[in-house]
Amino acid sequence: MLGQQILMIIVGILCGSLLFSRYFPRILKKVDIVAISDDHNPGTANAMQHAGILVGILCLLGDLFKGVIPVHMAMRQGLESGCLFFLVMAAPVLGHAFSLFHRGKGGKAIAVSFGVLIGLMPMHTEPVFALCSIYLFFSLVVRLKPHTRRTRITFILLALSSLYMVYVHWIPGQICGGMLLISGVVVYKNSLHQQALEEQAKGRAREVAASAYMK
Repeated sequence: MLGQQILMIIVGILCGSLLFSRYFPRILKKVDIVAISDDHNPGTANAMQHAGILVGILCLLGDLFKGVIPVHMAMRQGLESGCLFFLVMAAPVLGHAFSLFHRGKGGKAIAVSFGVLIGLMPMHTEPVFALCSIYLFFSLVVRLKPHTRRTRITFILLALSSLYMVYVHWIPGQICGGMLLISGVVVYKNSLHQQALEEQAKGRAREVAASAYMK
């Protein structure tokens, strides 16, 4: 079982390292979203904004499935009880956040995190239900801005909810460990430093627009 877990960790990291939001806009629209976006993030939102909705949907599906497939394969092999299953879960997220194919530079790992938790279904529906509920609450009910702040709070609450789930025996400890590690990676990638960089970039864009208007 240990060898199978290590193999699935490697598969997960390699899958995660494929940054579809860099590839699809370049191939289909000849657009480099990393270069032209404010936050330089190879993510679905930037793909939709700069390459169109259809390209953005393709990027979203790619990021979801690269999280779903390795975890679902591991579940099918019965690796859920293995001591390294938490790393199997986190591998696609780590690959996306620190891509092996792009010198450790990756995205914010939000969509792939959803994919990983979807991959636990149908055996474990609670993790993805918790993430969807928290994200929707802070997107539609109590609307937190900017996006990086909303993401940080969402994944901090996801980590806390995973501790509750393991306490009431809804999920095993390995899945709780995976959720904690995933949450840590996403919070790091959406840090206050990243938020400050995004706000600075938006400020510069507003200054450029104002200067152009004055001319």
